[in-house]
Amino acid sequence: MAPGQQRYVVHVLIFTALFAALALSYDLVVGHVGSLSLAHPAFFGVGAYTAAILSTRAAWPFAADLAAAVVAAGLVAALAGVPLFRLVEHAFAVGTLGFALVAWIVATNWVEVTRGPLCITGIPKPVVGVPGGPALAIATLPAYYWLALAALGVVLVLYRLLTTFRLGRAFHAVRDNEVLAASAGIDPLRYRMLAFTIGGALAGGIGALYVHYLSVMCPEEMTVALTVNLLVIVFLGGVGTMRGVLVGAVLFTALPEVLRLAPTWRLVIYGALLLVIVVRSPEGLEGLVRRRASAR
Repeated sequence: MAPGQQRYVVHVLIFTALFAALALSYDLVVGHVGSLSLAHPAFFGVGAYTAAILSTRAAWPFAADLAAAVVAAGLVAALAGVPLFRLVEHAFAVGTLGFALVAWIVATNWVEVTRGPLCITGIPKPVVGVPGGPALAIATLPAYYWLALAALGVVLVLYRLLTTFRLGRAFHAVRDNEVLAASAGIDPLRYRMLAFTIGGALAGGIGALYVHYLSVMCPEEMTVALTVNLLVIVFLGGVGTMRGVLVGAVLFTALPEVLRLAPTWRLVIYGALLLVIVVRSPEGLEGLVRRRASAR
């Protein structure tokens, strides 16, 4: 394989790891507490812009701006969740969509802070290290691949911890029957807010990693199209399942790039796959695999 091809493959793998981590953070809300949120691009954008601004204008180190991105996105998610969770079902989805659109409009027009369509450029590559100790500059594609893989590993561990044991059972009780969960002493609002806030914070962290990799942040990175991508990944792979979301991320991100498909053909294939999945296996590819395994 030629060096140029190798770099391209590593680039695709980095995007796959980042999108898989972002989809897992989204599935916490959609798959495990059953709230169809369309606000994830806003939290991704808050984290991305926080890291971009602090690293370029305040010269904050990578670890500090990453932590700030996580906190800022989580705080915005918590504050937005208070009025949004007063809405129910379809009204909640529309409300989160409106919030995402407002966030995109603010990013586009608040030129003094975000530079609007001019974008924030010159975002430095990450430098990982201990204060006063050795530092490692993440300046090459293989190095950033390992960083993205490490981030995915952290999100996987958090996802596993949050969706199993007592907390996971509470999430699923709220998702399956909110009234019954409330009668059993489980506060549905509390657990929905918890998943919403943690999912938003993780999305902000992934946004920070994303802009440090690309070295540029534009408002177009946080449009509603990102929500569509996440919905395709989650529902194609299997909503509420870790393995299904990972498979969906690979199919959505890596496969079209490897096959060198044009954007138009990608949309056609995504639409056809979704249609087949909805008709044959509403639980996604994970549900299809489980049924085939149980039939043997």
